[in-house]
Amino acid sequence: MATLRERVTAPAHLELPTPVGDLTFRPATMADLPAVHDIAVESAAVDEPHAHPSTEDFAHRLSTEGLDPARDTAVGVDADGRVHAYAVVIAVPSRDTAARVLVAGSVRPGHRGRGIGRRLLAWQTARARQHLAAVDEDLPGAIDLTAPQGSSALALGARAGLHPVRYWVDMQVVFDDAPERQPLPALPDGLVLRAATADDVEGMRQAKNDAFRDHWGSQPMLAADWHGYLTAEKSRLDLSRVVVDEQGDVLAFTVVESDRGAFAARGRSFAYLHWVGVVRRARGRGLAPLVLAATLDAVRDAGLSAAVLDVDSENPSGAVGLYERLGFVAGTVSVTASTAL
Repeated sequence: MATLRERVTAPAHLELPTPVGDLTFRPATMADLPAVHDIAVESAAVDEPHAHPSTEDFAHRLSTEGLDPARDTAVGVDADGRVHAYAVVIAVPSRDTAARVLVAGSVRPGHRGRGIGRRLLAWQTARARQHLAAVDEDLPGAIDLTAPQGSSALALGARAGLHPVRYWVDMQVVFDDAPERQPLPALPDGLVLRAATADDVEGMRQAKNDAFRDHWGSQPMLAADWHGYLTAEKSRLDLSRVVVDEQGDVLAFTVVESDRGAFAARGRSFAYLHWVGVVRRARGRGLAPLVLAATLDAVRDAGLSAAVLDVDSENPSGAVGLYERLGFVAGTVSVTASTAL
């Protein structure tokens, strides 16, 4: 195959979208985070009512290694300076097996239907092509958009040639409705199960990169980006769990977050299990149900009423069945729409 540089056609120069009525476009800055968060919350109330986006999530996106806010972001601003739309283009900084570019954004619900989203997505896909055309490697390339099933964002994506390739199921266990707590099974000899600490962050990153290497779309997490997630205000290392061997290597882990600002949208306090994984050399030893059950015990003991996670409906490890056995119930679905280049 030819390299992406040879295969992908991209504009040599790219301007931001042309104005729509009194809405003009400029690059985003960190000062726009409150306005962008406001748009995301308004949009979630329409597109995904149980969700409540976090300001920290947008800060993470704008600080992704290699992202240039001047070229990879846009906001739509009215004559009074109020932001009504935003868009971000994120070239995944690591590309062991593929080069992926993620596009994300939203338009304030009251401003939809005016062509704003269509213009922003056209700009995003052109910018994504520029990123892929700069890759001088023989790799698969893709532009990905993930949004709630049935949302207007997916309809726009379909018009832009982004079609569903993956489905992500929101699963929740409410402890009052869950099966009765059972004692944890014994650990295999030589292993220790405990709460994660700051000293485990790098080991957890290495374990995550190994555990998810055979999962769809996953690329290794760089240290700076991983550290940003695990040191965020909503990160709960005290509720996260690791299984380590005699050398101190992390074999299994969970990464837990809890955002009080999201409790009202879901109607209860909860923890979000961002990652659950077992390194490939330790699979088949019963570590996944053990580390997950220990995490649920910690979340319950912390006084939270539920635990939530998202799972790939085609997860190769059989995770969906494991979660169901622990009392998780499937809910809403998000879709990744993509185009391969």
